[in-house]
Amino acid sequence: MQPGDQLHLLAIRWDSGRPFVRLRQNGGASQLIALRDLALRYTVSDTTSRRCVGHKPFRDKTSAWSDCNRSPVAGSLTCDRCTASDATFASQLHHAHNKGRSELDSAVLAHLEQPNNVYLAAFRDGSVKVGTSTKARLETRLDEQGAWVAQVVASTTDGFAVRSLEDRITAELGLPQSVSVRRKLDGLDNPRPDDRLRTELSRWSTRVHELIAEQADPRVSPTNDGWVSTVSTDPAWENVHPYPLKLTSGSHDLEFLTASGRIAMARRPTSSDRFICDIKQLFGLQIELLDEVVPDELTVQDSLF
Repeated sequence: MQPGDQLHLLAIRWDSGRPFVRLRQNGGASQLIALRDLALRYTVSDTTSRRCVGHKPFRDKTSAWSDCNRSPVAGSLTCDRCTASDATFASQLHHAHNKGRSELDSAVLAHLEQPNNVYLAAFRDGSVKVGTSTKARLETRLDEQGAWVAQVVASTTDGFAVRSLEDRITAELGLPQSVSVRRKLDGLDNPRPDDRLRTELSRWSTRVHELIAEQADPRVSPTNDGWVSTVSTDPAWENVHPYPLKLTSGSHDLEFLTASGRIAMARRPTSSDRFICDIKQLFGLQIELLDEVVPDELTVQDSLF
């Protein structure tokens, strides 16, 4: 990529423990590039526009992406057409266990007939959530969510059983199915000790296994497999600070290093300080790479330096 190129960032994707960014360059077809060493030198002005980020066709089992040039719906990253496509798949998937199989799209049904896992994911602020994934995408799913450590507590014969169990865990044990990005950022800034996270996972795993035993569903088997994020071994995470500027206004000169979920770590080329930010802020924004830019001044606590 060169100065003058027009970039349109669409999404962050994980593969084999590594973060990638999906982007369009100069209006071409979108492609995945490694997040590491991605350099963005740009200025956002009143004339900077946004475009729909597109969507992944849910009937396509590959990594294909449907690019879009339309304007997004107000307050959204996608246009009305792409929003509807994503919503159709998500709605059918989430409520599938409460519907008859004949009511489901054939692609959704095929997806749900795969073996699935239930996992408990812990984040660095101490939060724990329950989630589900097909066996093939389990580790990628945990990377996407920015989990720090996790415990796979059950395997199921299909996606119907896994969603029933997930909902029961939330309803009867009070374990949430999501953790906010704000809490994930706070945890990376002020992390809890890893052994505390593992203790919390162990405590919740015991309760889930007791629930599974009570349920006695032949489609569900208890498991006890641990998982650790590949990025957790990087010592750079031990000294990061929230990026004090909005990525969607002003001037910036950033080089990205790695990520946890969609929270990216970056630095300024003239500094060794490492910052964390929600890279989703940039999705849909059309930016022009600059040869030179004077980045906005950072207003941070003295303790940062």
